[in-house]
Amino acid sequence: MKQKRQSTAIAGMIKVSILAALVAKGDVARAVAEAIRQALATTTNPTGNTGAGLTTTIANAAHGAIRGAIQTGCDLAPAAQGLMVGILCGTRLIGSEVIDTIKTIACIALQAVAESGGDLETAATGLVRGAIQGAIEIGINAEDAAAAAALGALNAVGDVRSTAYQAVLTAVTRPIDGITVEPKEPAVSSN
Repeated sequence: MKQKRQSTAIAGMIKVSILAALVAKGDVARAVAEAIRQALATTTNPTGNTGAGLTTTIANAAHGAIRGAIQTGCDLAPAAQGLMVGILCGTRLIGSEVIDTIKTIACIALQAVAESGGDLETAATGLVRGAIQGAIEIGINAEDAAAAAALGALNAVGDVRSTAYQAVLTAVTRPIDGITVEPKEPAVSSN
């Protein structure tokens, strides 16, 4: 029940942020990232963000951001980008935790998009773009971050023979912000 309330609260924050950005003709990705950072500041443990608590918070943020974007009719690319940047910059992760978290964010967010009937390709592109931007902001390798986001997105859609997998693969292997991703390992369905 707490998770549902947290997801609903985050969705509301995201929805208001997106609407404000749209009305002001502002940057939707930045608005979503800031809303996610604020949500994480109030819901995460200041002494460390590892374990099940962080995964739950990420899941709630991802579902909330996607739901908020869909409810406002916003393009999923900037919402997904802002989600990724907000989580990467709003947590205090280090080392391999960051790459693992990028994969988790991408997987959870794309599953939320699939559940809501949203555009998987657009969301996957936004997630990879957000991983690149977030990596630059927190000082990690952008290529590794992009590859992790692509792998997480591919894992979310399942079977490599599916239409959804092929669509996401096409989206994430296009050059995005000067980086071309070639998934290093076959994706395994998390479904």
